[in-house]
Amino acid sequence: MVEVLIVDDLKSAREMIRDILVSDPHIHICGMADNGNEAVEMVKRLQPHLIILDSHLKQTSGYEVAEEIMQVRPTPIIMVTTASDALVDTPERMFGCGVLDVIEKRDLYRWRTRPDVAAGFIRKIKLLSKVNRTSIKKHCEKTETRPKTADPINRGSLNINASGKDENRIIAIVSSTGGPNALFKVLRELPSGFPAPILIVQHMSPGFIHGLAEWLNHEDHIRVRVAENKGTLLPGEALLAPDNAHLTVDENHRIKLVDTPPVGGHRPSGNTLLKSIGECYGRQALGIILTGMGHDGAEGMASLKTAGGKTIAQDQNTSVIFGMPKSAINLGAVDLVLPLSQIASAIIRFAKTGL
Repeated sequence: MVEVLIVDDLKSAREMIRDILVSDPHIHICGMADNGNEAVEMVKRLQPHLIILDSHLKQTSGYEVAEEIMQVRPTPIIMVTTASDALVDTPERMFGCGVLDVIEKRDLYRWRTRPDVAAGFIRKIKLLSKVNRTSIKKHCEKTETRPKTADPINRGSLNINASGKDENRIIAIVSSTGGPNALFKVLRELPSGFPAPILIVQHMSPGFIHGLAEWLNHEDHIRVRVAENKGTLLPGEALLAPDNAHLTVDENHRIKLVDTPPVGGHRPSGNTLLKSIGECYGRQALGIILTGMGHDGAEGMASLKTAGGKTIAQDQNTSVIFGMPKSAINLGAVDLVLPLSQIASAIIRFAKTGL
């Protein structure tokens, strides 16, 4: 039985979420709170398996409540927010407080006419409730917004030989639940002068991708922005797939955004990105799957590997959710399985030598 705590200052919102969850016999609502102090006390007393937390409560921010919960008893948290919140919340608050996933409240209000919304919400709750406290602690560890000193993998400038043979290499990263923090930790380790572009598909609710790009942006190392159609691929720049569009590369090695149907329920799809770079770059492409639920990216990794590219998956111990990496590994589509702390080093090796 999954024990769930609901925290929202609106009675109608608490009841709406309750009505969705009581339809599943394997979920029990252990409590409902309308303010942050009550929520923290309930976490201590009831020890829920998962918390559904509103981003804006009357007397405090949901993000502040999440940070306090992570101090007293790390617990999986799904943040419920609105599109307008995405415009005013700082990226550090959205992605730096240990929250595992963010969903839009407006979508939940449609659950009576959209049974797929309710089913997806319940499925997500069941999966995230299984994340152990050790993984939660690692996920919510504070990270420096800028590296201060060099470390063992050498963050100095990366000088590639002048022959030009490395100029066409490309890296693609696919991530979902737990991905924002994982991406932050990988990208901050890449050096200035990094010689290849990086394309990223991160599954998240609409409206948050520009905030994620701002948070990930390392001005002294890797520049991060949201991809634009027909944009140029530049070394040392990471491009995030925008909301509701597949990120691909055309035959001229330029960005091509397409609005074809979702693949495996996802648009943008990691499979679509990985297949595209395999077709255009072959052995000069590196595909990486980080933490995330589901199976997106597995088939794309297999396609990339068949095309001669290299593939890496994050290991189970450092993944918040091992679903996506595990699917790719089980498919035989992964060359290397690495802890998160070693993935940046592997990317640098690929840029230098092709692994």
